[in-house]
Amino acid sequence: MDTKKLVKGITKFHKNYEDKILKEKIKNKDIYLKTPKDALFFILSYSFYQGRRDEISSIFEARAKTTLESFLGKDNILLYGSSRIYDKKSLRIKYKALYDLLKQNKVNKEGDRLMVVSLINFIQSGDNKNILKFLIERIKSNAIPEAYKNLDMIWSIGTKIASLILRDVVYIYELDKNLNKNDYCFLQPVDTWVHNLSKRIGLVSRDKIYKSEAKDITDKCFELRVNPIHYNQGAWYIGSQSLEILLQNIEVIR
Repeated sequence: MDTKKLVKGITKFHKNYEDKILKEKIKNKDIYLKTPKDALFFILSYSFYQGRRDEISSIFEARAKTTLESFLGKDNILLYGSSRIYDKKSLRIKYKALYDLLKQNKVNKEGDRLMVVSLINFIQSGDNKNILKFLIERIKSNAIPEAYKNLDMIWSIGTKIASLILRDVVYIYELDKNLNKNDYCFLQPVDTWVHNLSKRIGLVSRDKIYKSEAKDITDKCFELRVNPIHYNQGAWYIGSQSLEILLQNIEVIR
């Protein structure tokens, strides 16, 4: 098995990821920076996708956005100030009206409701109420670990979604020049697709996802002179779209 050749082949699929997944986000990248609500909705387009089927996640994302459209209104609560809250009981109490409205509007999973109010709380706790601008500022300031930690501490987002958001923010806003080599492991979300493909081609050897896997994959990519962001996007795209890719190439498979 020629691991280097396979890694380079997988990496090429990052352009498919851009065309199929990021095209609209790239087109609208300036819009997300205009208001705190636009930035919040950008983050929500990632944070609901936590291991369940995409079509289910998209339903709950839409319900949450509809709820927020009516709740934020002209009196934009995103502009309020607040101390950072981490425990779910305090979040439910402080944001009871929004929490209850999300439940009423059939955002059924408690973790989803907590994630939304925790995001609101994080935005309110910072000086920059546009969460996307905050992340871009941190990236430009060589503070990706700080941005990663702040996202990870938002209820229900976790390490994988934090890395996913940061990876695509770097890509969409062309921030690679602000990175150092140690930053890339924070931009390597490892899910079942990325892990299984990486194991199959010999980048990793363990059967299950492990704590330092993102760093190991990143280091291997650098050894092979491949952009770790491009590899990750390509691996995810191949894993998630494998049936479509097979059907597109079925006539040339012998």
